[in-house]
Amino acid sequence: MALDSSVTMLSLAVGALFGALTPRVAYRLSVAWGEPALVACAECGTPFAAGPAGWWRFAARCASCGVRQGPSLWWTVPVGALAAGLTAASLAGQGWVLAAGLLLSMVGVLLAAIDLAVQRLPDPIVWRLAVAVVGLLALAAATGGNWAAYGRALGGGAALLAGFGLMALLTGGQIGLGDAKVAGVLGLLLGWYGWGPVLLGGLLALLLNGAVAVVLLVLRRISWRGSLPMGPSLLGAALLAVVTIGLLLPPAA
Repeated sequence: MALDSSVTMLSLAVGALFGALTPRVAYRLSVAWGEPALVACAECGTPFAAGPAGWWRFAARCASCGVRQGPSLWWTVPVGALAAGLTAASLAGQGWVLAAGLLLSMVGVLLAAIDLAVQRLPDPIVWRLAVAVVGLLALAAATGGNWAAYGRALGGGAALLAGFGLMALLTGGQIGLGDAKVAGVLGLLLGWYGWGPVLLGGLLALLLNGAVAVVLLVLRRISWRGSLPMGPSLLGAALLAVVTIGLLLPPAA
């Protein structure tokens, strides 16, 4: 793992910043499938400001009634910083591939927050993220001449999309189609580095989600027929796979 302290520290800061801006966005997008984003506080009805000011705000509480809007900053900030910092340290010197990894790590915090709130991974975020990652990896292939890795990235994304999509159809809702789509996006980055990381990321996601399910069953927080948001496990597994990649990569020149 090559370590560029300046890039890592900058990524930590940007990750923390994005984590601080996550609660309001997650709150407005944490709605049932087919419902529009919230336009006002669900508690007191105070409307949000128009434009970016209504979305990007550091405060996680309503200015009128004081109710918390979205996830706590106590987890979004450190998780955002940790995810971006570990990604930067693991993929140091990887150029556009690093940019794709950082994008996944930061948007992943938002997706995890929404999934934890309403067990949804909104398509508009996921498909835009997919397009961005495909584009960044294409830039990496064009500037580095590594089109074989790009083809493998597309294959890795398709493999995880198909694999988790099949599980979504067979498990009766335990795994959702949104989970499959996010798995496909994560498979793009993992596939760039080989089929081993793709397999590792997929297996780790299932293991993490299974371990969480066992703990919650023991604590009687869910029933045998209950379902869990799998997005956080997918994203956490991908981060662990990226760290593993970083440990195996030769130092960048």
